[in-house]
Amino acid sequence: MPIRRQIPARDKMKNCRKPIRFFRRGLALSIALLTLIAASACGGGAAASKLQGPPGEILAGVIEEAGKAMPADRPMPMCFDMEATAETSQYTLGLSADDFEKYVSSATVYTAAIATFAHEIALIQAKDASAAAEVKKRIAGEGGFDSRKWICVFPEESCVIDSGAYVLLVSSRADVAEALVAAFTEAAGSTGERNTFFTSEGAAAEGGMALGGGMGISIEGGALQPM
Repeated sequence: MPIRRQIPARDKMKNCRKPIRFFRRGLALSIALLTLIAASACGGGAAASKLQGPPGEILAGVIEEAGKAMPADRPMPMCFDMEATAETSQYTLGLSADDFEKYVSSATVYTAAIATFAHEIALIQAKDASAAAEVKKRIAGEGGFDSRKWICVFPEESCVIDSGAYVLLVSSRADVAEALVAAFTEAAGSTGERNTFFTSEGAAAEGGMALGGGMGISIEGGALQPM
């Protein structure tokens, strides 16, 4: 009759624990991997924005830094600033009153002191990053910001760029837009994609730069110049 070796109860417990330990380790690794994937999906893999505080304070700093990059013979246009409201948001930002109430916490607008300069800068603080993405899309979309709202003059460029809960809108000369976007990017540390949704070249190609009577215009320096 064969002799069976008796395995001590303590060794039996050790053998039972081994698969349990492997299972727990595998489960922990799976949870960590799923957490990493979810974080990447929510954050888009981008670094967090450094912007904090009221949009008026942030925008004043961005304009100051951008002004330092402008040549002496083509400075930043003189402006006055105002707070955007639901009543003014369609004209100043290209957002309906309902959209302003739904997505925006506050917004500051700088517009040219001289009406014949097509120049406007706005910084919008949305309620969160997802609201900022919606604001950016609506400003640049159909029925959004009207780059043709000035009398007899167009901006060279209108664009939007976002960072966290903030959206910068620029409608001005191309060099002004470049300087402002660069200063905004430096202040924010990380931004979304820049969307240039209007250019004067595009408007001219569509025949939108001709005035009544067949007179044409250019926008040298952002101001009306007969051609």
